[in-house]
Amino acid sequence: MNGELGREGRADPLDAHLAELRACLPARTELLGGADDPRPVSALESLALRLDLPLTRIEGAGHEPWLEQPDAVRAHLRRFVQGAMGA
Repeated sequence: MNGELGREGRADPLDAHLAELRACLPARTELLGGADDPRPVSALESLALRLDLPLTRIEGAGHEPWLEQPDAVRAHLRRFVQGAMGA
């Protein structure tokens, strides 16, 4: 599956859709990923930079941080929402 997705991504690079993606994002957006995700973290870092978004990596989590480190994800989401509300 990753091979097929990789070919598709190369055929239609994300860069061509960054403006469209940016327009769909809420005013306050952040990327969140597992620090131990088997996919290269450099891809997520690059996307965060291109979209000018903060990136939070959850330590001790891989591909599904919400399942692997639910308390850490919950705490981060609480801080994120409280920050958005100015609390």
